[in-house]
Amino acid sequence: MGLVSLVQSCWALSYAALSVAGLLLTGVAITGVPAKNRKVAIVLTLLSNHMSELPWTVVLMNLAFSMWLSITGTTRASALVRFFNFVNFITAAGLAYLFKRSIDSKEAVDAFLEQLSKESKTRVELPGPNSPRFWSQFLNPIHWTRNYTLYESIPYWVSTEMFPILRSEGKEAVQLMTLDVYKPNKVHAGDHRPVFVYIHGGGWTSGSKKWTGPILTELLSREWVVVSVDYRLAPTSKYPAQLIDCKRALRWIKDEIQIFGGNPEQIVVGGDSSGGNLAALLALTPNLLEFQPGFESVDTTVQGCVPQSAPLDLTDVMNYSQYDARTRFIKEVAQREGSAKSADNLKFLTEHSPLFRIKESAVPFLVVHGDHDSFTPVEGARDFVHEFKKKSPSSTINYLEVPGGHHGFHAFPSPRSWFTVIAIAEWLSFHFDRHGPGKQAAAEGETKPKIPAHELVEWGWSKED
Repeated sequence: MGLVSLVQSCWALSYAALSVAGLLLTGVAITGVPAKNRKVAIVLTLLSNHMSELPWTVVLMNLAFSMWLSITGTTRASALVRFFNFVNFITAAGLAYLFKRSIDSKEAVDAFLEQLSKESKTRVELPGPNSPRFWSQFLNPIHWTRNYTLYESIPYWVSTEMFPILRSEGKEAVQLMTLDVYKPNKVHAGDHRPVFVYIHGGGWTSGSKKWTGPILTELLSREWVVVSVDYRLAPTSKYPAQLIDCKRALRWIKDEIQIFGGNPEQIVVGGDSSGGNLAALLALTPNLLEFQPGFESVDTTVQGCVPQSAPLDLTDVMNYSQYDARTRFIKEVAQREGSAKSADNLKFLTEHSPLFRIKESAVPFLVVHGDHDSFTPVEGARDFVHEFKKKSPSSTINYLEVPGGHHGFHAFPSPRSWFTVIAIAEWLSFHFDRHGPGKQAAAEGETKPKIPAHELVEWGWSKED
C-alpha cells in the first residue's frame, strides 16, 4: 500500500467514525434518551444541545469533509466513503428535522405570549423566517450588544466573613465571592431601572458568572440592569455555602445597585439548572435567619423569580432522575454522612427543595423547562407548578414548557432560545417594567432623586468593621 492510499484509508475511517457518531447523536437529540451515568449525561446533554440548537454547523462540517474527500480522490477510491455519504444524507434529514423543531417551538411560545397578552393588553410578534431579526441572529448567532458598561468582579463579602473563609477554604474560594454588573449606557445613577440577578448553573460544583446566555443581551436592550453572581463551589465549599453566598450578593445589590441605575425594590432573580434552584430558594426563603449568618437583619426579599431547567425537588421521591441525583447532592455537594434516603438527609433535601418551600404568599414565578430535558426531567417542573398553584393560589405563576428543549438549551444561540428569551423578557416587562425605560418614575407620580456615584470602598473590607 502506497503512502497516498494509506492517507486516504485514514481519512475514510475518520469520515466513517464521524458519520456514525453524527447519526447516533442526531438520534439522541431527537429522542432525548436519558443516561444513568451523570458524566455521560452531561456529555450527551451538551452534544444534544449542539445538534438541536446549532444543527447547521454539523451539516457544514460534514459537507466540508465530504468535499475534501472528493477533491483528494478518496471518495472515488473508497466504497466506505460512498456508503457513509448515504448515511450522512440520513443524518442531514434528522438535522433538518431538529432545525424545523426549533423553529416550530415558536408555536408554544406564541401560545404563552397570547395568554400573557390577556393580562398585559399588548402582544409582541416573535421573529419568524420572514423577519429581518430572525436572519440577522441566524447569520450572526453570537451577537452582542455594545451599549453597556461592565463592572467586573466586585466583591460582595465583608472582612468579618472573608477571613474565616480564607483560612478554612483558601484564596480561590474568596475570589469566587464576586459579581458582575452590566449597566446599559442609557441608564444612570438614580434611574430606578428593574434589576435582573442571574445565577449560573454547574451542579453547585462548577460554572462561572460569565455563563449568562442570550437573556443578557435581550434585557440590556430593554435597559434592565443585570447582575451576574459567582459563588463558592463544592467540594471546596460544601452546601449551603452557595445559597448563603447568593444571599450575600443580594445584600450587596440592595445596598449598592442604585449607583448603577438599578432599583433595590425591583429585583428579580433567575438562573439555569442548579442556579435556577438557588434562585428559587432565594425567592422562597426571604429573611430566613439560618441562611443569613452574620447579616440576619438584612432584608433579602426579591420581587420575582425565573428558574430555567432547574431541579426544584432534590428529594426526587418520584425517581425522575436516571442517575440518582439525590445521592450525588448529599455526598458530593452537601458532603453529609449516611444514605441519601436516611431520615436526616431526606429532611435536609426537603429543606433545600423549592417544591417544599412554597408558601401562601409567594412572589411571581415564571418556570421555564424543555420537554426533552433528560438531565433534570421536566416532570419536576410540572410538579412544582402544580404545587405552587395549590399552595399559593393568589400568587402568580406562569409555566413555559419548550418543545424539543434539552437541559440548558436557552444558553445556546438558536431560534428556540431566542423565542424563549423574548417570552421571558415580555413576562418580566409586564410584571416589573410596564411603563418602559425612562417612564417608571413619572408613572409612579414622583420624581426619583439622582444618586451620585461613589467609590465602593466599604465592600471587601470595612462594611462592618
